[in-house]
Amino acid sequence: MSQLKNDIATAIIPAALSALLICVVRFFVIPWSIWKGAALRLADMRKQDEAQKLVSSRSEFPVFDWLRAAWDGLIFLSWFIGAILSLVAFFAVAFSYFGTFVTGLSAMISTLITTYFSVIFMSLAKESLIIILSIALNVERLAQNKRT
Repeated sequence: MSQLKNDIATAIIPAALSALLICVVRFFVIPWSIWKGAALRLADMRKQDEAQKLVSSRSEFPVFDWLRAAWDGLIFLSWFIGAILSLVAFFAVAFSYFGTFVTGLSAMISTLITTYFSVIFMSLAKESLIIILSIALNVERLAQNKRT
């Protein structure tokens, strides 16, 4: 019985630490990894050689390919747009009739925080759309294979 209690105690502490790392720390780090991944995919697109560009231009699904790249572009640009919007929010609130520097600063910070975490929802929308489109593409391919 004491061995069972010891095993449970030694398993609970690492499990609790892992759960905290995943649920708390990863929540604050995942926007950066999503944004960095989008930036790297966009940079890799620029490095494609002509043969790869020719293959992608002859794809059966050019809209699907464009949509994936466009979402990466939106994710990448979102932080720059958010920085501009936060400055606009700061000046609009701080120099309004009832505004103060502190209210302008709080508007700026809240805009930055919202923009930072918005890439999670943008990536979730991209992944959901890609999953739906991939299912549709696979169903179409299966239907074509059954005909032949």
